[in-house]
Amino acid sequence: MTRWATNSPVAATGLALVLVALVATLDHATGYELRFAMLYLIPIALATWAGGLRAGVAIVVLSSFFWLVSFGSSHPYSGDFFFYWEGVVMVVVYIAFVLLLARLRVALTRADERFVRVLEELHAAVYVADQDSGRILYANRSLARMIDAEPGALSADELGKRFGLGEANAGSTPGEDKESSTAQIVAREVRDPISGRWYLVQVVPIPWKSSRRVSVQVITDISEKKRAKALKQQHQDMLHQTARLAALAEIASSLAHEVNQPLMAIASYNDACLRMLAAPGIEKKELVTALKRSREQALRAGKIISRVRDFIRSRRPSPTHFDINALIRESLELLETQLEDNAVTAELSLSEAPLMTHADRTLLLQVIVNLLQNAIDAMEETEPSCRQLEVSSTEAADGAIVVSVSDQGVGIPEEIAVRLYTPLFTTKSHGLGLGLSICRSVVEAHGGRIWHSADPVSGCTFHFTLPPEID
Repeated sequence: MTRWATNSPVAATGLALVLVALVATLDHATGYELRFAMLYLIPIALATWAGGLRAGVAIVVLSSFFWLVSFGSSHPYSGDFFFYWEGVVMVVVYIAFVLLLARLRVALTRADERFVRVLEELHAAVYVADQDSGRILYANRSLARMIDAEPGALSADELGKRFGLGEANAGSTPGEDKESSTAQIVAREVRDPISGRWYLVQVVPIPWKSSRRVSVQVITDISEKKRAKALKQQHQDMLHQTARLAALAEIASSLAHEVNQPLMAIASYNDACLRMLAAPGIEKKELVTALKRSREQALRAGKIISRVRDFIRSRRPSPTHFDINALIRESLELLETQLEDNAVTAELSLSEAPLMTHADRTLLLQVIVNLLQNAIDAMEETEPSCRQLEVSSTEAADGAIVVSVSDQGVGIPEEIAVRLYTPLFTTKSHGLGLGLSICRSVVEAHGGRIWHSADPVSGCTFHFTLPPEID
Protein backbone atom coordinates (compact mmCIF):
# COMPACT_ATOMS: atom_id res chain seq x y z
CA MET A 1 0.00 0.00 0.00
CA THR A 2 2.79 2.44 0.91
CA ARG A 3 4.65 1.66 -2.34
CA TRP A 4 1.43 2.26 -4.34
CA ALA A 5 0.83 5.55 -2.53
CA THR A 6 4.39 6.68 -3.25
CA ASN A 7 4.31 5.67 -6.91
CA SER A 8 0.77 7.05 -7.55
CA PRO A 9 0.39 10.23 -5.44
CA VAL A 10 -2.53 11.64 -7.45
CA ALA A 11 -4.57 8.44 -7.18
CA ALA A 12 -3.73 8.13 -3.47
CA THR A 13 -4.79 11.73 -2.80
CA GLY A 14 -8.06 11.13 -4.67
CA LEU A 15 -8.71 8.03 -2.57
CA ALA A 16 -8.03 10.09 0.57
CA LEU A 17 -10.72 12.60 -0.47
CA VAL A 18 -13.19 9.76 -1.01
CA LEU A 19 -12.38 8.34 2.44
CA VAL A 20 -12.92 11.76 4.06
CA ALA A 21 -16.37 11.96 2.51
CA LEU A 22 -17.11 8.37 3.58
CA VAL A 23 -16.10 9.01 7.21
CA ALA A 24 -18.16 12.21 7.31
CA THR A 25 -21.17 10.37 5.91
CA LEU A 26 -20.84 7.53 8.43
CA ASP A 27 -20.44 9.98 11.30
CA HIS A 28 -23.53 11.93 10.23
CA ALA A 29 -25.60 8.79 9.55
CA THR A 30 -25.00 7.41 13.06
CA GLY A 31 -25.94 10.68 14.70
CA TYR A 32 -22.38 11.16 15.94
CA GLU A 33 -23.00 8.60 18.64
CA LEU A 34 -20.15 6.28 17.49
CA ARG A 35 -17.71 9.18 16.97
CA PHE A 36 -16.08 8.16 13.67
CA ALA A 37 -13.96 11.33 13.69
CA MET A 38 -10.79 9.39 14.59
CA LEU A 39 -11.15 7.49 11.31
CA TYR A 40 -10.12 10.70 9.54
CA LEU A 41 -6.57 9.62 10.44
CA ILE A 42 -6.74 7.02 7.64
CA PRO A 43 -7.17 9.48 4.73
CA ILE A 44 -4.83 11.92 6.49
CA ALA A 45 -2.10 9.23 6.65
CA LEU A 46 -2.71 8.22 3.03
CA ALA A 47 -2.50 11.79 1.74
CA THR A 48 0.58 12.59 3.84
CA TRP A 49 2.45 9.51 2.65
CA ALA A 50 1.49 10.11 -0.98
CA GLY A 51 1.81 13.87 -1.26
CA GLY A 52 3.85 14.97 1.71
CA LEU A 53 3.24 17.57 4.41
CA ARG A 54 1.08 19.94 2.33
CA ALA A 55 -1.27 17.20 1.16
CA GLY A 56 -1.62 15.91 4.73
CA VAL A 57 -2.41 19.38 6.10
CA ALA A 58 -4.97 19.91 3.34
CA ILE A 59 -6.81 16.73 4.32
CA VAL A 60 -6.66 17.81 7.98
CA VAL A 61 -8.31 21.13 7.08
CA LEU A 62 -10.96 19.36 5.02
CA SER A 63 -11.68 16.80 7.75
CA SER A 64 -11.91 19.54 10.40
CA PHE A 65 -14.27 21.53 8.20
CA PHE A 66 -16.64 18.57 7.83
CA TRP A 67 -16.55 18.01 11.57
CA LEU A 68 -17.20 21.66 12.42
CA VAL A 69 -20.15 22.24 10.09
CA SER A 70 -21.90 18.99 10.91
CA PHE A 71 -20.98 17.88 14.42
CA GLY A 72 -21.24 21.26 16.09
CA SER A 73 -24.63 22.10 14.65
CA SER A 74 -26.31 18.95 15.97
CA HIS A 75 -24.41 18.05 19.13
CA PRO A 76 -25.42 20.01 22.26
CA TYR A 77 -22.66 21.39 24.55
CA SER A 78 -23.14 23.08 27.92
CA GLY A 79 -20.98 25.89 26.59
CA ASP A 80 -19.32 26.99 23.33
CA PHE A 81 -15.90 26.68 24.97
CA PHE A 82 -16.16 22.88 25.15
CA PHE A 83 -17.12 22.65 21.47
CA TYR A 84 -14.14 24.71 20.36
CA TRP A 85 -11.83 22.94 22.81
CA GLU A 86 -12.70 19.54 21.30
CA GLY A 87 -12.13 20.96 17.85
CA VAL A 88 -8.74 22.39 18.80
CA VAL A 89 -7.64 19.11 20.40
CA MET A 90 -8.71 17.16 17.33
CA VAL A 91 -6.89 19.51 14.93
CA VAL A 92 -3.72 19.49 17.08
CA VAL A 93 -3.73 15.67 17.14
CA TYR A 94 -4.23 15.55 13.36
CA ILE A 95 -1.45 18.09 12.72
CA ALA A 96 0.95 16.28 15.08
CA PHE A 97 0.16 13.02 13.32
CA VAL A 98 0.83 14.65 9.94
CA LEU A 99 4.14 16.13 11.11
CA LEU A 100 5.38 12.82 12.53
CA LEU A 101 4.33 10.87 9.45
CA ALA A 102 5.85 13.47 7.11
CA ARG A 103 9.16 13.35 8.99
CA LEU A 104 9.12 9.55 8.83
CA ARG A 105 8.43 9.71 5.09
CA VAL A 106 11.29 12.17 4.52
CA ALA A 107 13.68 10.09 6.65
CA LEU A 108 12.84 6.89 4.80
CA THR A 109 13.08 8.65 1.44
CA ARG A 110 16.50 10.08 2.27
CA ALA A 111 17.72 6.74 3.58
CA ASP A 112 16.52 5.08 0.39
CA GLU A 113 18.20 7.78 -1.71
CA ARG A 114 21.47 7.37 0.17
CA PHE A 115 21.33 3.61 -0.25
CA VAL A 116 20.56 3.88 -3.96
CA ARG A 117 23.24 6.54 -4.41
CA VAL A 118 25.82 4.32 -2.76
CA LEU A 119 24.87 1.47 -5.08
CA GLU A 120 24.88 3.76 -8.12
CA GLU A 121 28.32 5.15 -7.31
CA LEU A 122 29.89 1.74 -6.72
CA HIS A 123 32.56 0.71 -9.19
CA ALA A 124 31.25 -2.85 -8.93
CA ALA A 125 28.14 -3.85 -10.86
CA VAL A 126 25.22 -4.80 -8.60
CA TYR A 127 21.88 -6.21 -9.63
CA VAL A 128 19.01 -8.07 -8.00
CA ALA A 129 17.48 -10.95 -9.95
CA ASP A 130 14.32 -12.98 -9.51
CA GLN A 131 15.52 -16.55 -9.92
CA ASP A 132 12.03 -17.86 -10.70
CA SER A 133 10.96 -15.41 -13.42
CA GLY A 134 14.44 -14.39 -14.57
CA ARG A 135 13.55 -10.69 -14.24
CA ILE A 136 16.08 -8.12 -13.10
CA LEU A 137 14.48 -6.25 -10.21
CA TYR A 138 17.27 -3.69 -9.80
CA ALA A 139 20.55 -2.85 -11.52
CA ASN A 140 22.99 -0.01 -10.89
CA ARG A 141 24.68 2.11 -13.56
CA SER A 142 27.95 0.20 -13.33
CA LEU A 143 26.24 -2.88 -14.77
CA ALA A 144 25.11 -0.88 -17.81
CA ARG A 145 28.67 0.37 -18.35
CA MET A 146 30.07 -3.12 -17.85
CA ILE A 147 27.83 -4.86 -20.39
CA ASP A 148 27.61 -1.76 -22.64
CA ALA A 149 23.83 -2.07 -22.75
CA GLU A 150 20.75 -1.38 -20.69
CA PRO A 151 20.31 -4.10 -18.03
CA GLY A 152 16.66 -4.38 -18.98
CA ALA A 153 17.70 -5.60 -22.42
CA LEU A 154 19.09 -8.80 -20.88
CA SER A 155 17.46 -11.35 -18.64
CA ALA A 156 19.00 -12.72 -15.47
CA ASP A 157 19.69 -16.00 -17.28
CA GLU A 158 21.59 -14.21 -20.07
CA LEU A 159 23.68 -12.28 -17.57
CA GLY A 160 24.26 -15.48 -15.64
CA LYS A 161 25.60 -17.28 -18.70
CA ARG A 162 27.84 -14.35 -19.60
CA PHE A 163 29.40 -14.10 -16.15
CA GLY A 164 29.29 -17.79 -15.25
CA LEU A 165 26.48 -17.40 -12.74
CA GLY A 166 24.52 -20.30 -14.11
CA GLU A 167 27.23 -22.69 -12.95
CA ALA A 168 27.64 -20.78 -9.72
CA ASN A 169 23.98 -21.13 -8.88
CA ALA A 170 23.85 -24.76 -9.86
CA GLY A 171 26.68 -25.79 -7.60
CA SER A 172 30.10 -24.86 -6.39
CA THR A 173 33.36 -26.52 -5.71
CA PRO A 174 34.89 -26.79 -2.27
CA GLY A 175 36.84 -23.73 -1.31
CA GLU A 176 34.78 -21.40 -3.49
CA ASP A 177 31.80 -21.03 -1.17
CA LYS A 178 31.67 -19.10 2.06
CA GLU A 179 28.77 -19.99 4.28
CA SER A 180 27.13 -17.68 6.79
CA SER A 181 24.35 -18.31 9.23
CA THR A 182 21.67 -16.94 6.86
CA ALA A 183 22.85 -17.45 3.30
CA GLN A 184 25.40 -19.19 1.16
CA ILE A 185 27.72 -16.83 -0.69
CA VAL A 186 29.23 -18.12 -3.92
CA ALA A 187 32.32 -16.29 -5.19
CA ARG A 188 34.42 -17.08 -8.23
CA GLU A 189 36.67 -15.43 -10.77
CA VAL A 190 35.40 -15.55 -14.35
CA ARG A 191 36.53 -14.16 -17.69
CA ASP A 192 33.98 -12.34 -19.82
CA PRO A 193 34.13 -13.99 -23.26
CA ILE A 194 32.95 -10.77 -24.95
CA SER A 195 35.22 -8.13 -23.41
CA GLY A 196 38.00 -10.48 -22.34
CA ARG A 197 38.15 -8.86 -18.90
CA TRP A 198 38.32 -10.70 -15.58
CA TYR A 199 35.61 -10.32 -12.93
CA LEU A 200 35.05 -11.46 -9.37
CA VAL A 201 31.42 -12.60 -9.23
CA GLN A 202 29.68 -12.94 -5.87
CA VAL A 203 26.14 -14.27 -5.48
CA VAL A 204 24.10 -14.33 -2.28
CA PRO A 205 20.39 -15.14 -1.84
CA ILE A 206 18.39 -12.53 0.06
CA PRO A 207 14.94 -12.70 1.70
CA TRP A 208 12.12 -11.18 -0.35
CA LYS A 209 8.40 -10.69 -0.02
CA SER A 210 6.00 -13.47 -1.03
CA SER A 211 8.76 -16.06 -0.52
CA ARG A 212 10.25 -15.28 -3.93
CA ARG A 213 13.71 -16.64 -4.67
CA VAL A 214 15.82 -13.52 -5.15
CA SER A 215 19.58 -13.11 -5.18
CA VAL A 216 22.03 -10.23 -5.27
CA GLN A 217 24.90 -10.41 -7.76
CA VAL A 218 27.99 -8.26 -7.25
CA ILE A 219 30.42 -8.21 -10.19
CA THR A 220 33.80 -6.54 -9.62
CA ASP A 221 36.29 -5.87 -12.41
CA ILE A 222 39.60 -7.41 -11.30
CA SER A 223 41.39 -7.17 -14.65
CA GLU A 224 43.93 -4.66 -13.31
CA LYS A 225 44.49 -6.83 -10.25
CA LYS A 226 45.08 -9.83 -12.51
CA ARG A 227 47.44 -7.78 -14.66
CA ALA A 228 49.32 -6.53 -11.60
CA LYS A 229 49.60 -10.09 -10.32
CA ALA A 230 51.01 -11.26 -13.65
CA LEU A 231 53.42 -8.31 -13.71
CA LYS A 232 54.54 -9.11 -10.18
CA GLN A 233 55.20 -12.69 -11.26
CA GLN A 234 57.27 -11.40 -14.18
CA HIS A 235 59.27 -9.21 -11.82
CA GLN A 236 59.79 -12.20 -9.53
CA ASP A 237 61.04 -14.22 -12.49
CA MET A 238 63.38 -11.38 -13.49
CA LEU A 239 64.59 -11.09 -9.91
CA HIS A 240 65.17 -14.83 -9.82
CA GLN A 241 67.18 -14.72 -13.04
CA THR A 242 69.16 -11.62 -12.01
CA ALA A 243 69.98 -13.15 -8.66
CA ARG A 244 71.45 -16.20 -10.34
CA LEU A 245 73.45 -14.12 -12.81
CA ALA A 246 74.82 -12.02 -9.96
CA ALA A 247 75.63 -15.16 -8.01
CA LEU A 248 77.41 -16.57 -11.06
CA ALA A 249 79.53 -13.43 -11.33
CA GLU A 250 80.39 -13.57 -7.63
CA ILE A 251 81.51 -17.20 -7.64
CA ALA A 252 83.07 -17.34 -11.11
CA SER A 253 86.40 -16.07 -9.79
CA SER A 254 86.53 -18.71 -7.06
CA LEU A 255 85.17 -21.56 -9.20
CA ALA A 256 88.44 -22.04 -11.06
CA HIS A 257 90.34 -22.31 -7.80
CA GLU A 258 87.83 -24.72 -6.28
CA VAL A 259 87.94 -27.04 -9.28
CA ASN A 260 91.67 -26.60 -9.74
CA GLN A 261 92.46 -28.29 -6.42
CA PRO A 262 90.92 -31.69 -7.25
CA LEU A 263 92.25 -31.46 -10.83
CA MET A 264 95.80 -30.88 -9.58
CA ALA A 265 95.37 -33.78 -7.16
CA ILE A 266 94.20 -36.01 -10.04
CA ALA A 267 97.24 -34.97 -12.10
CA SER A 268 99.55 -35.77 -9.17
CA TYR A 269 98.00 -39.20 -8.62
CA ASN A 270 98.22 -39.94 -12.37
CA ASP A 271 101.90 -38.98 -12.39
CA ALA A 272 102.45 -41.32 -9.46
CA CYS A 273 100.68 -44.12 -11.33
CA LEU A 274 102.82 -43.54 -14.41
CA ARG A 275 106.01 -43.66 -12.33
CA MET A 276 104.88 -46.87 -10.65
CA LEU A 277 104.04 -48.43 -14.03
CA ALA A 278 107.45 -47.41 -15.41
CA ALA A 279 109.28 -48.89 -12.42
CA PRO A 280 110.53 -52.49 -12.76
CA GLY A 281 108.65 -53.73 -9.73
CA ILE A 282 104.99 -52.67 -9.72
CA GLU A 283 103.35 -52.37 -6.34
CA LYS A 284 99.78 -53.28 -7.19
CA LYS A 285 98.41 -52.14 -3.83
CA GLU A 286 99.94 -48.66 -4.10
CA LEU A 287 98.73 -48.35 -7.69
CA VAL A 288 95.15 -49.21 -6.70
CA THR A 289 95.31 -46.72 -3.81
CA ALA A 290 96.51 -43.93 -6.13
CA LEU A 291 93.77 -44.70 -8.66
CA LYS A 292 91.12 -44.69 -5.92
CA ARG A 293 92.29 -41.32 -4.66
CA SER A 294 92.34 -39.98 -8.19
CA ARG A 295 88.75 -41.17 -8.62
CA GLU A 296 87.73 -39.49 -5.33
CA GLN A 297 89.17 -36.18 -6.50
CA ALA A 298 87.36 -36.51 -9.83
CA LEU A 299 84.09 -37.10 -7.99
CA ARG A 300 84.84 -34.09 -5.79
CA ALA A 301 85.33 -31.88 -8.85
CA GLY A 302 82.12 -33.19 -10.36
CA LYS A 303 80.26 -32.51 -7.13
CA ILE A 304 81.54 -28.92 -7.05
CA ILE A 305 80.45 -28.31 -10.64
CA SER A 306 77.08 -29.96 -10.01
CA ARG A 307 76.40 -27.80 -6.94
CA VAL A 308 77.34 -24.62 -8.80
CA ARG A 309 75.22 -25.64 -11.79
CA ASP A 310 72.18 -26.26 -9.58
CA PHE A 311 72.87 -23.00 -7.80
CA ILE A 312 72.80 -20.81 -10.91
CA ARG A 313 70.45 -22.86 -13.09
CA SER A 314 67.56 -20.76 -14.42
CA ARG A 315 64.09 -21.89 -13.38
CA ARG A 316 60.83 -20.40 -12.14
CA PRO A 317 60.46 -19.68 -8.42
CA SER A 318 58.97 -22.64 -6.60
CA PRO A 319 58.07 -22.02 -2.94
CA THR A 320 58.43 -25.09 -0.75
CA HIS A 321 58.31 -25.96 2.94
CA PHE A 322 61.77 -26.42 4.44
CA ASP A 323 63.88 -25.96 7.56
CA ILE A 324 65.98 -22.79 7.46
CA ASN A 325 68.62 -24.46 9.65
CA ALA A 326 69.19 -27.14 7.01
CA LEU A 327 69.57 -24.40 4.38
CA ILE A 328 72.20 -22.63 6.50
CA ARG A 329 74.24 -25.84 6.77
CA GLU A 330 73.97 -26.39 3.01
CA SER A 331 75.19 -22.82 2.38
CA LEU A 332 78.28 -23.44 4.50
CA GLU A 333 78.98 -26.67 2.61
CA LEU A 334 78.81 -24.75 -0.66
CA LEU A 335 81.48 -22.32 0.59
CA GLU A 336 83.57 -24.93 2.41
CA THR A 337 86.58 -24.50 0.13
CA GLN A 338 86.54 -20.70 0.40
CA LEU A 339 86.31 -20.91 4.17
CA GLU A 340 89.38 -23.19 4.26
CA ASP A 341 91.38 -21.09 1.79
CA ASN A 342 90.71 -17.90 3.77
CA ALA A 343 91.33 -19.55 7.17
CA VAL A 344 87.85 -18.60 8.34
CA THR A 345 86.28 -20.54 11.19
CA ALA A 346 82.52 -20.87 10.99
CA GLU A 347 80.42 -21.35 14.10
CA LEU A 348 76.76 -22.26 14.13
CA SER A 349 74.31 -21.11 16.78
CA LEU A 350 71.08 -22.53 15.46
CA SER A 351 67.81 -23.11 17.24
CA GLU A 352 67.32 -26.61 18.57
CA ALA A 353 63.88 -26.95 17.02
CA PRO A 354 63.51 -26.84 13.22
CA LEU A 355 62.47 -23.42 11.88
CA MET A 356 60.04 -24.23 9.09
CA THR A 357 59.14 -21.63 6.48
CA HIS A 358 57.42 -21.53 3.09
CA ALA A 359 59.60 -19.81 0.50
CA ASP A 360 61.74 -20.32 -2.60
CA ARG A 361 64.56 -22.44 -1.27
CA THR A 362 67.10 -21.60 -3.98
CA LEU A 363 66.55 -17.84 -3.73
CA LEU A 364 67.10 -17.92 0.02
CA LEU A 365 70.14 -20.13 -0.46
CA GLN A 366 71.57 -17.37 -2.63
CA VAL A 367 70.79 -14.79 0.06
CA ILE A 368 72.63 -16.75 2.75
CA VAL A 369 75.56 -17.55 0.44
CA ASN A 370 75.86 -13.88 -0.49
CA LEU A 371 75.92 -12.81 3.17
CA LEU A 372 78.49 -15.50 3.98
CA GLN A 373 80.65 -14.46 1.01
CA ASN A 374 80.49 -10.83 2.12
CA ALA A 375 81.53 -11.86 5.63
CA ILE A 376 84.52 -13.81 4.25
CA ASP A 377 85.57 -10.85 2.08
CA ALA A 378 85.20 -8.45 5.02
CA MET A 379 87.84 -10.37 7.01
CA GLU A 380 90.59 -10.29 4.36
CA GLU A 381 92.59 -7.77 6.40
CA THR A 382 91.85 -9.45 9.74
CA GLU A 383 94.49 -11.60 11.41
CA PRO A 384 93.93 -15.26 10.37
CA SER A 385 93.60 -16.33 14.00
CA CYS A 386 90.71 -13.87 14.46
CA ARG A 387 88.77 -14.70 11.32
CA GLN A 388 85.61 -16.03 12.88
CA LEU A 389 82.21 -16.18 11.25
CA GLU A 390 79.02 -16.93 13.18
CA VAL A 391 75.63 -17.86 11.80
CA SER A 392 72.64 -17.96 14.13
CA SER A 393 68.93 -18.61 13.78
CA THR A 394 66.13 -18.00 16.24
CA GLU A 395 62.41 -17.49 16.48
CA ALA A 396 61.18 -13.99 17.40
CA ALA A 397 58.32 -13.26 19.78
CA ASP A 398 55.91 -12.75 16.87
CA GLY A 399 56.86 -16.11 15.36
CA ALA A 400 59.12 -14.68 12.65
CA ILE A 401 62.38 -16.47 11.80
CA VAL A 402 65.53 -14.37 12.34
CA VAL A 403 68.82 -15.35 10.66
CA SER A 404 72.03 -13.48 11.53
CA VAL A 405 75.50 -13.60 9.94
CA SER A 406 78.33 -12.02 11.97
CA ASP A 407 81.96 -11.41 11.02
CA GLN A 408 85.08 -10.03 12.72
CA GLY A 409 86.02 -7.72 9.87
CA VAL A 410 86.78 -4.02 9.75
CA GLY A 411 83.12 -3.02 9.93
CA ILE A 412 81.13 -0.72 7.65
CA PRO A 413 81.82 3.05 7.65
CA GLU A 414 78.75 5.26 8.03
CA GLU A 415 79.18 6.87 4.59
CA ILE A 416 79.09 3.41 3.00
CA ALA A 417 76.29 2.07 5.20
CA VAL A 418 73.76 4.59 3.82
CA ARG A 419 74.36 3.29 0.27
CA LEU A 420 74.86 -0.35 1.15
CA TYR A 421 71.64 -1.63 -0.46
CA THR A 422 71.82 0.64 -3.52
CA PRO A 423 72.02 -1.33 -6.79
CA LEU A 424 75.43 -1.23 -8.55
CA PHE A 425 77.17 0.24 -5.49
CA THR A 426 80.16 -1.86 -4.41
CA THR A 427 83.42 -1.52 -2.53
CA LYS A 428 84.90 -4.65 -4.15
CA SER A 429 87.10 -4.42 -7.22
CA HIS A 430 85.54 -7.61 -8.59
CA GLY A 431 81.96 -7.00 -7.42
CA LEU A 432 78.87 -5.96 -9.37
CA GLY A 433 77.10 -4.11 -6.56
CA LEU A 434 73.99 -6.28 -6.92
CA GLY A 435 74.41 -8.77 -4.08
CA LEU A 436 72.83 -6.91 -1.15
CA SER A 437 70.31 -5.18 -3.39
CA ILE A 438 69.08 -8.55 -4.62
CA CYS A 439 69.16 -9.96 -1.08
CA ARG A 440 66.85 -7.19 0.08
CA SER A 441 64.50 -7.71 -2.87
CA VAL A 442 64.36 -11.46 -2.25
CA VAL A 443 63.76 -11.12 1.50
CA GLU A 444 61.11 -8.41 1.09
CA ALA A 445 59.39 -10.42 -1.64
CA HIS A 446 58.98 -13.19 0.94
CA GLY A 447 57.44 -10.81 3.48
CA GLY A 448 60.58 -10.24 5.56
CA ARG A 449 63.16 -7.49 5.99
CA ILE A 450 66.97 -7.23 6.05
CA TRP A 451 69.22 -4.88 8.02
CA HIS A 452 72.68 -4.70 9.53
CA SER A 453 74.19 -3.60 12.83
CA ALA A 454 77.72 -2.81 13.95
CA ASP A 455 79.25 -5.01 16.64
CA PRO A 456 80.60 -3.25 19.77
CA VAL A 457 84.19 -4.46 19.25
CA SER A 458 84.65 -5.06 15.53
CA GLY A 459 82.90 -6.47 12.54
CA CYS A 460 79.31 -6.33 11.45
CA THR A 461 76.17 -8.46 11.67
CA PHE A 462 73.55 -8.82 8.95
CA HIS A 463 70.07 -9.94 9.94
CA PHE A 464 67.05 -10.92 7.90
CA THR A 465 63.62 -12.19 8.88
CA LEU A 466 61.18 -14.59 7.27
CA PRO A 467 57.54 -15.29 8.11
CA PRO A 468 56.96 -18.64 9.83
CA GLU A 469 55.30 -21.56 8.14
CA ILE A 470 51.49 -21.26 8.38
CA ASP A 471 49.63 -24.49 9.06
